[in-house]
Amino acid sequence: MSDKILFGTDEWAKRLCEELNNSKAYAEAAKAWEGDIYFVVEAKGSSLDEDRYVYLDLWHGECRKALRAENKDDFKPEFEFRGSVKTFKEVIDDGLDPIKAMLTRKLKLTGNMAKIMRNVKASNELVHCATFVPTEFPF
Repeated sequence: MSDKILFGTDEWAKRLCEELNNSKAYAEAAKAWEGDIYFVVEAKGSSLDEDRYVYLDLWHGECRKALRAENKDDFKPEFEFRGSVKTFKEVIDDGLDPIKAMLTRKLKLTGNMAKIMRNVKASNELVHCATFVPTEFPF
């Protein structure tokens, strides 16, 4: 039996939230951040039967809420990061820079790119925290 948590699930979202809230580096890097996000995990090319929407409410270096949304319309987040399971794995496990992934359109951003670019350290620390979540990717 694996101790890994399936990526894109409610359990994975909550564990990431815990990691963010336990990280002094994230708290410092994201102290000015105000905004919620969706990670949209595309089902195409994976074992998922439908796209997954992982919602994070991030506010001044704190994760206030994290869950897998049942429907896309459950929340209207300021940002949406959309990509394949493979791309999310490359970012989380294989060291693909999240900003580079957006600039090369591996991750598709809906939202204000300028705000993201002003908060690169926060983005990088969020990804760093995600590396501490023991993750199984649904290929």
